[in-house]
Amino acid sequence: MKKKFILIGLFTALVLISSCVMKTTDSTTTCDDGRVVSLGEGCIPDDDLNYSQEQQTYKECIKKENNKKLSLSEAREIAINSKCVEDGSLTDKSFCNEDTGTWWIDLDLKKEGCAPACVINIETKTAEINWRCTGLLPG
Repeated sequence: MKKKFILIGLFTALVLISSCVMKTTDSTTTCDDGRVVSLGEGCIPDDDLNYSQEQQTYKECIKKENNKKLSLSEAREIAINSKCVEDGSLTDKSFCNEDTGTWWIDLDLKKEGCAPACVINIETKTAEINWRCTGLLPG
């Protein structure tokens, strides 16, 4: 019985690994879903991210509900002119939440138990800090 579970596990692992394999040509890669990306971009499935590969490439966030758009450069400009950068700076790590219509740009701010981000609203073009704290008290 144990051998059967091990074989099923190995088969499942092989299927998962093979689904991630990319076909390479020169300096571009064709992903399993048909997208062609440069070798440095990789083939991260859209389901694993809060934004689509297309939007990440074009650096534009589109709110699903109403198709309002805001580019990453516009979002960074709003953040730079907000309280988000009073005590720290923006990092290069960002993502779009299409459901809430917000850009999240990580901040280089230190607060124990927290991972702060500047959250920029696509519709209101306002920014605020979300501290993303775990709620655990320092030991």
